[in-house]
Amino acid sequence: MTVMVALALSACATVDLNEMAVPASESAAKSDVNVVERAVTKLKSAFTSKGFVAKTSRKRMQSAARVLLNGLEEKQMTSGSDQTGYAAQNKPASIVLADMSFAKRHVVQTVKAAEVYLEMAPTNRNLVEELSDLEVALMAAKEAGSTFEAALKGQSISELNSYIDAVTELRQVTDEFGARVRVKQSKKLAVRAG
Repeated sequence: MTVMVALALSACATVDLNEMAVPASESAAKSDVNVVERAVTKLKSAFTSKGFVAKTSRKRMQSAARVLLNGLEEKQMTSGSDQTGYAAQNKPASIVLADMSFAKRHVVQTVKAAEVYLEMAPTNRNLVEELSDLEVALMAAKEAGSTFEAALKGQSISELNSYIDAVTELRQVTDEFGARVRVKQSKKLAVRAG
């Protein structure tokens, strides 16, 4: 009788350990995706699927975002982008405004996620990946703004300005991430030099 109980207990322990191993790896994979990355992924996916931005590689978006953050004029940045898709569809202003409102919600959500993440992240945390993600979001948001402006053809300026204000907030929080990354990098250089 005790042999059967021992066998039953060891079998249960093996099953429990195996069952626990799978969720642990799944939860580790889920924890690798932080709130900033999720928000940026949602924004980029929504903007691409709705046609607000062209489908481009992540590396190209990051490169363009770095140029944007360093002050290249918007005309030069957008001259190579494909704005024939969404803007050329001649959608009624009401649909463009609804799409712009949809896009603004994604931008605002990304800003809020980034602000919370920056506030909660330990000061010694490396934020380079999050900065890179936010640069991608900023580039997509700026490109979408240019697309909306072309689609509206000078109409509904107040709504467009509201969207631009949200994009400006995204740029500000991206700048805050950049400042934190630069401070961390300068501290590393000071430690190496000293």
